[in-house]
Amino acid sequence: MTDRASFLAAIRATPRGEDPGLPDRIQAPDAPTELRAGESPVERLVAETELVSAEPHRVARASVGEYVAELLRASGSTEVALTEDLAAQLVPIRTACEAVGVHADDYRVVATDRARASRLHATVTGCAAAVAATGSIVTTAAGAGRAGALIAPLHICVVEETQIVDGLHALFDGEALAGAGSLLALQSGPSRSADIEKVLILGVHGPGVVHLVIVGD
Repeated sequence: MTDRASFLAAIRATPRGEDPGLPDRIQAPDAPTELRAGESPVERLVAETELVSAEPHRVARASVGEYVAELLRASGSTEVALTEDLAAQLVPIRTACEAVGVHADDYRVVATDRARASRLHATVTGCAAAVAATGSIVTTAAGAGRAGALIAPLHICVVEETQIVDGLHALFDGEALAGAGSLLALQSGPSRSADIEKVLILGVHGPGVVHLVIVGD
């Protein structure tokens, strides 16, 4: 792996206007942001999700709609927005929500009305990827809107097992972000801050409760 001094020297030696290239990450050493040899990406994602104060759930594909609807009902949420990146799970989740008395609307419709958006109890989104080694989900403006995963006190993210990448190198080197657009966010658990007297508070600038529904066959 290219060390810092060598990389800076390469930048200084590169004529202005030319690309010095990125450091070589092929031989990158073990790091907390990467999967360890032999680890299961799904099991690591579950463990890291719990460490960042989010709640992971492994759910069979046929049960996703009912499972998400029950999470919403149990939380007392009645005003919910669903984002387009839920893809094939969008209709089953909407149908299951209606069956338990939870009103679920399209986020792109709700987002045009600030007063209505401010009354949301929860949002349910998909994601572009989930990073196993950090317990992070990746949302994009193209998929979940600019604030779809951030605007409500409760966020439920539906993650397909096929969307799980090992670590940050795999995320940025692979195809997961193709078509992501100009805005993407890596979110690790609920919003948090300890700025005031070093007391940790959840939900300061975003959701205070986050569920990851990991979908497998």
